[in-house]
Formats: sequence, structure tokens, C-alpha cells
Amino acid sequence: MISVESKKFKKSLIIGILVVTTALIVGLSIGLALTQNSINNNFSKANQLLTKFPLIDGHNDIPSMVRKNFKNQFKLFDFNDLTKIKDKLLGTNGVTHTDIMRLHKGKLGGQFWAAYASCESLAKDATRIHLEQLDMMKRLINKFPDIMKYADNSIDLVKAFNEGKIASLIGLESGHAIDSSLAILRMFYALGVRYMTLTHNCNVPWATNNLVDRLSNASAYGGLTQFGRKVISEMNRLGMMVDLSHVSHQTMLDALEESKAPVIFSHSSVYALCNHTRNVRDDVLLKLKENNGIIMINLYNGFIKPNNEVPTMDDIIAHFNYVKNLIGVDYIGIGADFDGVSSTPPDVEDVSKYPKLFAALRENKWTEKELAQIASQNIIRVLNENEIFAKSQEHLEPIDDIIDQKDLGDLYSECRTSF
Repeated sequence: MISVESKKFKKSLIIGILVVTTALIVGLSIGLALTQNSINNNFSKANQLLTKFPLIDGHNDIPSMVRKNFKNQFKLFDFNDLTKIKDKLLGTNGVTHTDIMRLHKGKLGGQFWAAYASCESLAKDATRIHLEQLDMMKRLINKFPDIMKYADNSIDLVKAFNEGKIASLIGLESGHAIDSSLAILRMFYALGVRYMTLTHNCNVPWATNNLVDRLSNASAYGGLTQFGRKVISEMNRLGMMVDLSHVSHQTMLDALEESKAPVIFSHSSVYALCNHTRNVRDDVLLKLKENNGIIMINLYNGFIKPNNEVPTMDDIIAHFNYVKNLIGVDYIGIGADFDGVSSTPPDVEDVSKYPKLFAALRENKWTEKELAQIASQNIIRVLNENEIFAKSQEHLEPIDDIIDQKDLGDLYSECRTSF
């Protein structure tokens, strides 16, 4: 027989358990509500920030995507919303990351659109392809005059944003575009190109690319040749930013030594966190600070997380924090590489998700001032400093040196009739 006292004890125990359980549920609900409120608040603040300060991305490959899928024929696609035909697209695993609808949602204020030709075009039709990419991008900008506005300097960039439009600048992703000719380099500048990536994933006769760093004898390949240094000098004289994404470690060091104006990494991440040769090592980051340049963090999965792992938002934020802790916030930007890569993180899978990235940075205690810097102020500064340096060089004549024909090799001589 159970005693009265035992019954009272069990009743008290049950009541106690119910009270504790209820408190835990209520506490958990309140905690979840507070967390959700915090997430919503950070997202709202991120949107407000990107309305106030332009977000300028350093690298988008929509010109390449349009060429690959539509042969630059505008009648074949509707740039307002490419998600409608995403299953029919070639290239980046049948996806596209960019269109007008998502650009608006992502609060983009400015974009460097990348003109690109594959390494297969090297010493063949690279110059033609790049020119066609410039033509395609300018036509696309002109097709949406209420949404995008062409800019080729820091002042017009800010004006476009103040008019509520996406400032659209053009970068040249592949150094083989100039066919080892300083004259062609100057013509690309005249056509509006404001940065050039010295190499893609292939060497040019005057600079080595990142793939040589995977070789046991990488040092034997060198970096910039003497002519390569003249390319840097002429870019400085023009005011065209030197882009070191894709180049070898030695080319990075040589270019940082040679350039008198700040350089950029338009779409690279941190080697110490993901040891891909496309990423930037600590010694280069330290020299980048001395140069007053900028690294624009790439959002491709393979540059954020090694071993084919899918990056989380924390993995992305780690790259920003790493550079901030090593050299400071003054040298950081964003160059997502959208429409040029096959996989992107689930949390930031296309151009519409920039506010989510900034909300996460805010959650990680980044201040509004710091977020404004990485959104646009740093890259505007770098562009402006290149313009200022070019202004100081106006008294100089263009460099008209010709590359040594022995440096070109047989690959180039087959398609040339003279120097």
C-alpha cells in the first residue's frame, strides 16, 4: 500500500517536472524569438546600409555566360529574369547567378563586368573575343538605361549610384587579350577597360599563372619578365588597375614590387583558410597592405572551403575576418565571381543574397563603417588612387617597347606576319 506521504511526493515531483518543462519551453521560445528578431534586425540593417552605400562587386562573368549560351544574340534571352530558362543554360552546371530581378533584390550598386576568353584562344582569336565581350556588355548596359549606367571612373561610379542605377564598369579578365602588345592594351583602356587580370589559368609570354605553383619546380617558371614589368608600368600610366587574381605567387610578388599604384585581387580568397593556388598567401597580403591595394573575396565554393566541402556562412565570414585581423579592413572588398563558377554557397548562391552576407557580417560585430568600406569605399579609393597616379604621369610618353620575339615562341609566330 502506498502511503499518503508517498502520493504527495509523487504529485509534487510531477508538478515540479511540469513547471520546469514549461519554463524550458517558454525560455526556448523566447530565445528563438530573440534570435529571429536579431536575424531580422541585422537583415533590415544590412538592406538599409546597402541603400545608403553602394555595394560594388569586383567580378561578374555574365558576358561569358551570355556568349556561351546565346552567342551574344539578345533576341535569345530576357535579362530581366534568367531563372525562367535556367534548366536550358550551359556552362556553370546549368545555372545562372545574375539578372535584373536578382540584381535589384541584392541591392547591387556597382559591378565590374568581366570580359573573358578561355585559354584556348591564346595566340589565336583572344583579342577578337574580348572585343566582342566589350561590345556585348555595353549593349546590355544601354538596353537597360533606367537600371544600369556605364562608368569608367570613380566620379561617374558614385554619380550612377546616386541616380539609383547600377554603376557598370568593365574589367579584362585575361592578359592574353592584349596579344603581348602595349598598343592593344592602350586601345582596351580607350574602350573603357579599367582593370586587367594579368593572366587567366595559362601563362602569357610575359607572366606566369597560378597553376605553376602546383608544380614541384614552380620557382623555375619565374613571374614577370622585363616586358611584363613594362605592362605594369603602362597600366599605371594609363590608370588601369593591375588585377592579380589567377597569377602565380611569384607574379604577385613581382607586380607588387613594380606597381606604383594600388593593385587589386578582383576575385580571390585566403590561402591560409583554403589552400587553393588561386587564393592569396599571407606574405602577399602583407605586401598588399604596403601597396594600399585590395583583395575582393571570392564566393566560389572551392576557394572558400577545401576538399569539395560546401561552405557555410561561417566559412565565408572567416575569410573576411582573417584579412581584417591580418592587415585591416581598409584592404577588403567583394568579388563574388558569379556566373563564372560552377558552385556557390547555399547562403549566398547568387547576386540576390548580398544583404544576407552583410547581415551575417553585422552579426559578427562588423560596424557600419567597416561594412561601408568593404561594400564600396575601399574599391572606390583604389580606383581613385590609380586615377590620381595616372594624372601625375600625363607628361610621360606611352611606352612603345615591343616584346622580344624569342619570348613569344612558336605558338605565337604561327599566327603573326610581323612583329
